[in-house]
Amino acid sequence: FYQVLGAETHFLGDGIKRAYDAKISKPLQDGFSQETLMSRRQILQAAFETLVHPRSRGEYNQGLLEDTIMTDVPWDKVPGAFCVLQEAGMSEIVIQVGQSLLQERLAKSFKQDIVLIVALSYVDLSRDAVALSPPDFIKSCELLERALKLLQEEGASNLASDLQAQIDETLEEITPRCVLELLALPLGQEKREEGLLGLRNILWAVGKGGASAIAGGFTREDFMNEAFLYMTASEQVELFSATPSNIPAESFEVYGVALALVSQAFLDKKPNLIQNADNLFMQLQQTKVEIDFALERGLCSLLVGDIDSCRTWLGLDNEASPYRDPSIIDFVLDNSLPGLCKLLETWLVFPKFRDTQDVQFKLGDYYDDPTVLRYLERFESPLAAAAAIVKIGTVKASAIKALQKVFPASKTIMVAGLAVSLLTLVGLKFFPPKMDAQFAENLVRRWQEIKSQALGRDHSLSRLPEILEGRMLKIWIERATEIAQHGWYWKYSLLGLTIDSITLTLDGRRATVEATLEEAAPENNDSTYTTRYEISGWKIEEGA
Repeated sequence: FYQVLGAETHFLGDGIKRAYDAKISKPLQDGFSQETLMSRRQILQAAFETLVHPRSRGEYNQGLLEDTIMTDVPWDKVPGAFCVLQEAGMSEIVIQVGQSLLQERLAKSFKQDIVLIVALSYVDLSRDAVALSPPDFIKSCELLERALKLLQEEGASNLASDLQAQIDETLEEITPRCVLELLALPLGQEKREEGLLGLRNILWAVGKGGASAIAGGFTREDFMNEAFLYMTASEQVELFSATPSNIPAESFEVYGVALALVSQAFLDKKPNLIQNADNLFMQLQQTKVEIDFALERGLCSLLVGDIDSCRTWLGLDNEASPYRDPSIIDFVLDNSLPGLCKLLETWLVFPKFRDTQDVQFKLGDYYDDPTVLRYLERFESPLAAAAAIVKIGTVKASAIKALQKVFPASKTIMVAGLAVSLLTLVGLKFFPPKMDAQFAENLVRRWQEIKSQALGRDHSLSRLPEILEGRMLKIWIERATEIAQHGWYWKYSLLGLTIDSITLTLDGRRATVEATLEEAAPENNDSTYTTRYEISGWKIEEGA
């Protein structure tokens, strides 16, 4: 009775009356039947009358001491008794007995009252979970979801609609915190998968083009950066590949996925993923003109054995190069090959990926792998020869000799204590092993870049095989060769690119892409045209 009234055992008569008046006047959740409200009032009145009179209170207190108090509740007043027990904070008892009662055949109003009381008890326990230090958001969400499910499945269609709305609102507010707690669970724990699914649901807010502001006081960037702390590189990649095309990635997400690709390529010995990462850096370079990604692109080029591109991106051969960073050049010239290795190994530190926090990246492990060697040998890279002689991490005279093609004696290479603080961006979106529309768009953009170089003033025909193969490669080599022989060159730049359609094969390895391109050329020779590409094996083999 003390708990039912919310009174303390030392309260005098006036205190008991004030507790009773507060209970009686307290507004209850809408939805209870009049019978339950009446029986609740009768139970509260019985408790009050027992405790407010000294004689009956003394007998009652004695019964408490002897543990002989038993209050029989008639069946028709059970919902009222449940109501006062729920208000007294006995949520677990209410849920346990209430769920048992709901297995019986009950009258409609009787059942709805029990459903509502049990749901309220779940809500009470949910509040208790949030009040813990630290809060248990996983448990809180689970309890609220049980309450909502109970109201929707066991109650009437409109039972406590305001309570259902409040639960929905609370779930929306605390779900981001719950998702972060789930992601922080040990890798391999089945329940952690719920966090990955919840992350997608939050980001892919229907009809909003992706959530820009997250509930719970998060911005999208703050939320994603915290989520990435608990995610592996492959999970970031999978999230990116599964994201619908109408939900654009933020720049920090694109950058982070590029790093995730490099991490995966290095750990799984899949150098082809490096090219995908470079495509992302290229995308950022085209959209974030105020930020230079030359260092990232140069190191990606080196990892796939494209030495010419590496030297170009680092500005080693051209003092007027816009990509030339004096600190990098000085470091390269002072430290030669060991410095370059140190730069790469420094760059390959990804503490933000959960599966690489304790991994020490060693170039020797990468370049000595048979799969990587075969990949490099396809491009006749001198790095393949060097790696075959000795692990890159242990520099011997024979290895340096093999790498002289990379960095001539006049330009020795350095890279040890270079500050790489600019590489602290964090991110989410990745190019998957299978073709998708975004990958196709970046492939077309890369083709336009290489085409402008092959037909441009430098006549870089050697780059055409990077992006073309088959009949397409043959046609463009002939065309570029003819232009070079005549001493001509084309000068134009890509203004815009729109992917009009993409048709994928079932395995996602081939695609037909139709695109509209806008090009700028001197003397008002701008043009807009539509083209169709047949893409296979990550290269373009036909064009029209």
